[in-house]
Amino acid sequence: MAILSRRKFLFTTGWVAGGLTVLYGLRNRALTVAPTIIYPDKMSAVSWLQIGPDGTCSMYFPRMEMGQNANTGLAQIAAEELNLEVKDIVGVTPSTSDVAPIALTAGSMSLTVFSHPTAVAAATLRENLRARAAAKLGQPLSAILDDAGGFKTTDNETIPYADLVEATPALVEFDETQPLPALYTYDAKRKKKQVGHAAKPFDMQALVTGAPIYAGDIAMPDVLYGRAIKPPVRNARLESLDTAGVSSVPGVVKLVREDDFVGVVCKTPSAVDAAMAKIKPTWKLQQPIDQQTLDGLLDVDAHMAEGDLEHLYEDENHRPDADWAVDLRFDVQVQSHAMQEPRSAIARFRDTSPSLEIWTGTQDPWAIKRLAALDTGLSQDEVVVYPQRMGGSFGGREHYEVEMDAVRLARAVKRPVKVQWKREDEFMTSRSRPASAHRLRLATDADGNLSDWWHGYSTGHIVLARERLPGWLLPVMRLGEDMGVVRGAVTPYTVKHKRVEYNDVDLPVDLGVWRSLNAGPAVFARESAMDELALQLDKDPVDYRLQQMGEQNPRLQACLSRVRELAEKRPLPKGKGYGRGFACGIYEHRCFVAASADVYIDAQTQTIKVEHMCCVEDVGLAVNPGQLKAQMESNLAWSVGMALLERLEVGEDTIQSSNFDNYTVARMSDMPSVDMDIIDQPSIPPAGAGEVAIIAGVPAIANAVRQASGFRALRLPISYEDIKSS
Repeated sequence: MAILSRRKFLFTTGWVAGGLTVLYGLRNRALTVAPTIIYPDKMSAVSWLQIGPDGTCSMYFPRMEMGQNANTGLAQIAAEELNLEVKDIVGVTPSTSDVAPIALTAGSMSLTVFSHPTAVAAATLRENLRARAAAKLGQPLSAILDDAGGFKTTDNETIPYADLVEATPALVEFDETQPLPALYTYDAKRKKKQVGHAAKPFDMQALVTGAPIYAGDIAMPDVLYGRAIKPPVRNARLESLDTAGVSSVPGVVKLVREDDFVGVVCKTPSAVDAAMAKIKPTWKLQQPIDQQTLDGLLDVDAHMAEGDLEHLYEDENHRPDADWAVDLRFDVQVQSHAMQEPRSAIARFRDTSPSLEIWTGTQDPWAIKRLAALDTGLSQDEVVVYPQRMGGSFGGREHYEVEMDAVRLARAVKRPVKVQWKREDEFMTSRSRPASAHRLRLATDADGNLSDWWHGYSTGHIVLARERLPGWLLPVMRLGEDMGVVRGAVTPYTVKHKRVEYNDVDLPVDLGVWRSLNAGPAVFARESAMDELALQLDKDPVDYRLQQMGEQNPRLQACLSRVRELAEKRPLPKGKGYGRGFACGIYEHRCFVAASADVYIDAQTQTIKVEHMCCVEDVGLAVNPGQLKAQMESNLAWSVGMALLERLEVGEDTIQSSNFDNYTVARMSDMPSVDMDIIDQPSIPPAGAGEVAIIAGVPAIANAVRQASGFRALRLPISYEDIKSS
């Protein structure tokens, strides 16, 4: 694929009508397989900042927006470096033709990856402008002082940025042979004006007024509407098809069939519904699909007994015959992404370049571009994707699915086609969070300190989605580790003898990346086992955790100590049925979190109610504390759902959960009161928080249930029936 050069970008995209542009990229860090994990080199920048002739600062955003507001945080950094306000920055979401491929938006990586390049780009632009001001005013650089929206001299003469740029395009080239300019963002002694303060998201006005910002909102002349049938499970093949009556439905334009792909194109959405009701497919399953089958494939105990866990992640002085004080099995079932906005896409073929245009809400527009080109036989240069805001995603919009439907249907009728998935499509035919099974074995020495740790687990593949890999590469990649499934597996505790091993199983249901990846299930198992050990030893669960960390992970210890302080400010009611639990964890070796949960188990109503939760995070520099707390709060709501409510029912031949009436997510009535705190680290580059609190919130709830009832939850979600039957 051709990548726009820096100068070609300036003079061909329409981004620059004049002014001064700076760009700064990242070195290539990974293969271009699986999701789009390419990081452009210095010749293909990802951070584009421009001061226009009118003084306006424009910024190309490198992230796809789905509620995390990472772009607002990046704009705060740019504004801090340029002595501007966030409102002075105009944000642009680029199409795939505007910039080089960049990493998909996932993994709480946005600020981790892009905060430093953004700071460098903005600081480089600032210092170039300072040099221009010095030359224009005939002053030494030392006399040019920072001022809002420009500079001032030691004589208090002011000069705005607009006076320092021209109507013709000019490019600031970053010289990596020179020392970095001073970065205001990471200067712990500097009083920040933008970074470290709450900032309003860029699209807040549109969100609260209902302005059209989603793919489903797009209206287009001459557009038709379509939908394709979906197999009930991944391994199903179309055996027979009854389409009698489809052509008689008013408004039907075409019935499209390409092998197992079957869809309709109609003049109206209602005609699509009527036509789809006439299509009666029969599917043949390659193997049975039910919960028993999934449990059998994931049986970690059988895998450990046979010694066939494929990947040894940690192995240090392992003693398989240790005297295990805790030996527990934990199971986590499949769950749905349950995003609020069902997916939608529009595809349009043209006789002129680009030949194919796609409008969609996606976490990875460059993957959609690549896969659509493969699907149609076009070159990547002939395909452009225009990413739209997403109404939630949580890992669910990384794949070429609704876009494929739109592309194939539009190609068949040679007109633009809009495909809007129904809620049932999202639940029954989309990808789910992989189920997993964990065996935790813990042993102690004579003093009660951890001596041995053995964590074996089985889980479905997460990162290696089939359509993202060439066929020849899949078996090769199976020989290595799926890094998505090892998150959360490394213990933060000091242990002399330890082993962490796992295998990633090919499950017969569609699986995808799910919020927190495998860190949520792995930390649930680990922190539940650790809590059980503390109880067996008659130790305070928090004190015991802190003791077993020793001198490692001081940032995690600080979070855990602080969350206990928060929890103790709200006394736990006395009486039967109340319990308080704690948990902590590290996400991706860079984000630290601790949580507490207060639960009440009501025997009369036979319910488990999370009444209060506390959460403390340390993610480095808190660029936007308000948004950080919003992410923490949403994570705690998600924790309630994952721990107590969400259960995707798997039948003999299909996913049975089809909508919110038979798939329960946390609602406002389920939401506990919350107390949150941030341990800010002004000198440490920021890390994302979109998934972090989940890993501590879920086990905190499970541990609270244990305190309240004596029941140790070994399977998620937890129900009152589980407690009663125990």
